[in-house]
Amino acid sequence: MKLVVQIDVQNAEEVVKAHKGQIMGMISDFMISKDKVKYKVERAIYEKVVDKISEELPKALNDEFISAKIKLEIIDDKNYTLKEI
Repeated sequence: MKLVVQIDVQNAEEVVKAHKGQIMGMISDFMISKDKVKYKVERAIYEKVVDKISEELPKALNDEFISAKIKLEIIDDKNYTLKEI
């Protein structure tokens, strides 16, 4: 069984403006395309989701006495991330 989460950021430029200090290190070139800005914002969101799930899900399952292998994947055309917890 799988759970698939899709995120389609509609305001990537506003996110970059609001988080200049955090995201500008990631997006050092101001002249990158809107698609690249959107990709980088969405990728950062997915990575935060994976980090949070990696922390909280094992605790919640343990509280319910559930033993399970969990794989979290970020799949896109540019990068592939697999995290087993």
